[in-house]
Amino acid sequence: MLTDKFLRLQSFFFRLLGLDLLSGQNPGYRYPWRAIFCVLSVASFMPLTIAFGLRNIQNVDELTDSLCSVLVDLLALCKITFFLWHYKNFHILIQKFHRMVKTGEFELIVTRHNRQDQFISALYSHCFIMAGLSACLMSPLSMLSGYLRTGEIQPELPFPSVYPWDNTRIINYLFAYLWNVSAALGVALSTVCVDTLFCSLTHNLSALFKIARHKMLHFEGKTEEERSENLVHIFQLFEKCLDLGHSLNGYFRPLIFAQFVAASLHLCVLCYQLSTHLMEPAMLFYAAFTTAILTQVSIYCFCGSSVNEECQDFGQAIYDSNWLRLLGENPQLMRSLTIVMMRARKGCPINGYFFETNRQTLVMVGRGLLKGVWVKSHIHKTFLQ
Repeated sequence: MLTDKFLRLQSFFFRLLGLDLLSGQNPGYRYPWRAIFCVLSVASFMPLTIAFGLRNIQNVDELTDSLCSVLVDLLALCKITFFLWHYKNFHILIQKFHRMVKTGEFELIVTRHNRQDQFISALYSHCFIMAGLSACLMSPLSMLSGYLRTGEIQPELPFPSVYPWDNTRIINYLFAYLWNVSAALGVALSTVCVDTLFCSLTHNLSALFKIARHKMLHFEGKTEEERSENLVHIFQLFEKCLDLGHSLNGYFRPLIFAQFVAASLHLCVLCYQLSTHLMEPAMLFYAAFTTAILTQVSIYCFCGSSVNEECQDFGQAIYDSNWLRLLGENPQLMRSLTIVMMRARKGCPINGYFFETNRQTLVMVGRGLLKGVWVKSHIHKTFLQ
């Protein structure tokens, strides 16, 4: 089936939130309490982390840990609340994509892009969920290890937070631990849902641009009227792709901006943590956390770059097509080809207001991280000497 891969993994995650992405013309909340629980679990946990940071404001390591946790929670909260607030608009956009890809044209191209999307989305979601699961399991395992060594139980929680009760009591500890787990589940589910949705829609938009490019390279017909009609249909398809790209960018632009701002702050904090914990066991944890942040940025950069390049390749397809036959047949159509080529060269950029999500942006982020780690580690060594 042509659309058996379209939003298959994303639909599963959104159903966990009580939403049905492919429900037809009437979007609604199947189980609204799930989405409410997800938002409240994250929002209610943030004050505990902020209080932890304020209590340990003199301890830089504890303060940076709490800052990282707050940024992760705040970003996930922004993503899910923005999506829920504009859920009807997102649903309309998804339905437009669904109608475009289920027409049956060039099934191989659409299927290949959707399989690539499902592979990337599955890999990303599994890594993100496993990271949250491992963080939740580390504290009980650490408590068990400490009990086996000393015979005493020292309560530890997965994430930095403070509580108005004594966690040495087993009931209080279990409640606090479940609160941590529910917050981690809310963050993971919100982040995976929105990020993989962006990945899927951009992959399908790239597939539509590629279909338009393939048609452009083979627009010849037996008669002049048939060739003109084929070009009109190709131009209409290209226009629809541009409209979808504009709508996609309009809805995701605030989320992309929030993602890159949070990632920049994250990497600044992680630069300090990596530079001060070089050649220490804690470096493995901070390196894994840095990799997770860069993976999020990479998804937006690579997907945005792919859409823009496929749009620009359509202009190259016009140049590579058999346009010489049109010189003597229809000069007006030749002028239209020139205008469309000029428009295609501008691309279909996906941006976050002040920057484009492309490979150049990703390279700049990576270089900035490496330079930050090197400079701060050098300064740290200088002070130690």
